[in-house]
Amino acid sequence: MGITTNNFFENIYSVIFSPKAFFERQDLQISIRLAIATILFVSSVTIILGAVLSGDILSILFPFSFVFKLITALICWFLTALFFEYIAKIFDRGNKLNKILFLTAFAPVPYIFYAPLSLLKNTGDIGYVIGTIFEFFLYFWIIYLYALSLKSVYNLTNARAFMFILIPFISSFFAIYWGICFFQRMLYIFSV
Repeated sequence: MGITTNNFFENIYSVIFSPKAFFERQDLQISIRLAIATILFVSSVTIILGAVLSGDILSILFPFSFVFKLITALICWFLTALFFEYIAKIFDRGNKLNKILFLTAFAPVPYIFYAPLSLLKNTGDIGYVIGTIFEFFLYFWIIYLYALSLKSVYNLTNARAFMFILIPFISSFFAIYWGICFFQRMLYIFSV
């Protein structure tokens, strides 16, 4: 399947207006090229709108920054999908890397709304409060889309899909806590 404009924008429209139906579709044709195009499109829109609003678009370094941010977005997308696949393999649900790559490419689609919300936040105190509230909900909408993609790929319940997303945060908390405790003990041992 090649990347066609109809499928591309139809998929983005579906993710925004009927995400559950999109992620649960059984007739999805998995295309890594379409996934990469989606990541590049969403990242480009977000970067360009953000640069226009901040005035950075006129900077001589903007093209380099733009390319760097696109490459970073692709790497983060790939590592996120790889992480989910690795965790799924631990629980004997893995070997679906192509499908998780494809579906997680569509989870960050709502990021295209961050730039307009940033503009709203710059309109005054009320605009700042409203923009912050919408950004908060937008962030959880993206988490919800990741949960839908995990649920669809690995046949998980809603609770397990959200737990799947929380694993890195919980692990990071304990890793930081244990690291601090370790260094405190080492300081205590060598200070006596």
